[in-house]
Amino acid sequence: MKENLYSIGIEREGLRCNKNGELSQKPHPAVFGNKLRNNFITTDWGEAQLELRTPVSADTGECYEKLNEITNVVLCELNNQEEVLWPYSMQCILPKEEDFPWGNYEEFIEEHEYEMYLYKKYGYKMHCMSGIHVNFSFNDALFEEIKKTYKNIPESLDDAYFKIMRVFMKKAWILMYFFGATPLQLDEDEKSVLSLRNSEKIGFTNTKKVEIDLSNKEKYIESINQLIDNNKVKTAKEVYIPIRAKSLHKNDTLEELENETINHIEIRLCDINPFDKCGISKEQMDVTVLFLIKCLIEDESKVEEYNYKQTAKEGLNEKQLQEIINELNSYKELNDIFELDFEESIEKYLERACKEGKTLAEEVVNLAKKDGLLNGILELANKYSEEAERMRYKITGHPMLEASTQILIKDAISRGIDYTIIDEKKSFVEFTNGKVRECVIQASKTSKDSYIYPFITDDKVYAKKIMMENGIDTPKFICINNKMSKGKISRIIKSFEGQKVVVKPKTTNYGDGITIIDNGANEENLSNAIEYAFTFDSDILIEEYVKGNEYRFLVIDGKCIHVSWRRCTSVVGDGVSTIQELIDKKVKSLTYTRFERKIVVNDLMLEYLAEQGYSLEYVPPKDKRIFLHKISNVSKGGEAVGVYDIMPDYFKKIAEKLVKAYNAKICGVDIIIDDLNSTNYKVIELNDNPGILSNEYPVEGKGTKVGLEILKLLNLIEE
Repeated sequence: MKENLYSIGIEREGLRCNKNGELSQKPHPAVFGNKLRNNFITTDWGEAQLELRTPVSADTGECYEKLNEITNVVLCELNNQEEVLWPYSMQCILPKEEDFPWGNYEEFIEEHEYEMYLYKKYGYKMHCMSGIHVNFSFNDALFEEIKKTYKNIPESLDDAYFKIMRVFMKKAWILMYFFGATPLQLDEDEKSVLSLRNSEKIGFTNTKKVEIDLSNKEKYIESINQLIDNNKVKTAKEVYIPIRAKSLHKNDTLEELENETINHIEIRLCDINPFDKCGISKEQMDVTVLFLIKCLIEDESKVEEYNYKQTAKEGLNEKQLQEIINELNSYKELNDIFELDFEESIEKYLERACKEGKTLAEEVVNLAKKDGLLNGILELANKYSEEAERMRYKITGHPMLEASTQILIKDAISRGIDYTIIDEKKSFVEFTNGKVRECVIQASKTSKDSYIYPFITDDKVYAKKIMMENGIDTPKFICINNKMSKGKISRIIKSFEGQKVVVKPKTTNYGDGITIIDNGANEENLSNAIEYAFTFDSDILIEEYVKGNEYRFLVIDGKCIHVSWRRCTSVVGDGVSTIQELIDKKVKSLTYTRFERKIVVNDLMLEYLAEQGYSLEYVPPKDKRIFLHKISNVSKGGEAVGVYDIMPDYFKKIAEKLVKAYNAKICGVDIIIDDLNSTNYKVIELNDNPGILSNEYPVEGKGTKVGLEILKLLNLIEE
């Protein structure tokens, strides 16, 4: 596909409802922040109608990907409060009028007053219909190419948009075929072949008939102003026509539109596609782009007009169906000329049209016949929630992003912060809120930390020196180099005989190369541990073993925001399964498959089990926890348990003090503590690149939205 030919964005409305299909009475989820400042997730009508907005995208593929990720984030957060997103344009079960949850706009009084004005004029049910708005604009390159290729194309882009709008109104019935998906509504007799939402009688429409002059921008603005002057509408936003011209600005006033070139056109008649989690499919986006291009190049005088509202109510006749097939076939030439790569979408719609005009509306009718409309739509809603849950920690189509980066992107989406993946292999991502732009690598490497900081933390000897200089307790150690003579290493080994020690590479991550000897060092086990550590680094540490639990203190911008107990790899008995069977079950569990975690079965595990008197064939009693490794690193199968609430502030202050000594902004501090009621501790290491996964989503206990704290640090979130 040629680059940068057009821009597209989607606005998807949807009602929050409980598992029974009843409109939510809960406030807008706090996790999404201020709805009037969130670029992706806001409300439209009342407190329970969400509006999901994609950023402006360079093509339909990018647009669908962004909408999919926004939808996944929303569905997961709604699932947390036992709600779903109603995937149908007609209303779910609404409360009585006196119980309707009106929007909470805080200090924005004008927003509340406008909602009350609409309520008094239209009632509360009509605006509870939800739809899809497609925003589209030609980029200069495509517009110039169209002018060179076809005759009778207006010279200015403004005039081109108004030609599209005029032809669109004649051909809007075709989009009824592509998007009509509301033949029925709950507990009401009124029916439609394609779209109740677009029908004359009960559709989403102005109470008083409005006629807009689409001759040009001047006439368009003049006709809307006349409606306002005649008290037929209050503002231009209240003109509910299928297509509108829009300015760049958020307020989108007529004055802004008059003084500037049209930024884009907005298509408003699209029903939610109940059979796509996003409410609109990639194929629907593709054919809409082709439809709009076709509107521009058509000979306006030869376009036959059908009333789209009549088509919405009565469906297609044989002549219209043949015209749709002709229309779709004409898209093939447009697709080839402009290299849009929409072949598959065209073929899918041609196949559907040739099979007796199979429509989304017909699928809805079949769904209702099977289980009833309410149950059928709720089944789809629950299905989409389950799909989103499976992707809670994943960004679709980008499997090489490491887990923490994917979580940071999810948190950014929840607050309307856009992202661009620069290098997937390096987990290098750019974030922007429209004002601030920041790059992040692996979720925690940012412009806020110094270049030298990661090198300091990676060098465990130098890092310990800084700890000791700042009065921080850390285990005693000795450093060995692989160039030392065998005799010297042998003497060092003898000096540790009988002691409990930890052997680790000088620079290590993810628990690699570490051996814990807590049953007394001897020449054999210490020599093996040293040899193993040397395979990861030429310098290693022999460190005193400290009894206790290992805790990860996560410090961001000088404040400890979360603490997790790093529980060693373990399984819990069920009374019937062997340890090996319990391991197999655990690695197949959703928690492990989500994060692609593994439990490493190796000689160290077998030795440790043997020390405890177990083997892989042992069947533990029900509820008995069997520890498999001494290493608690999450990447080796260890588990994070959230313990921030029970961790004494004394130890949090220790972590904060240490991080300040390193002048670090994002840091994980690993501390061994045997008794939380004492003041004894040992800091074993610092992590400049702490994975935020275990702090945001511990397997037990409370997590915290670490990603939001990182985004606040980067000034991407405005509180």
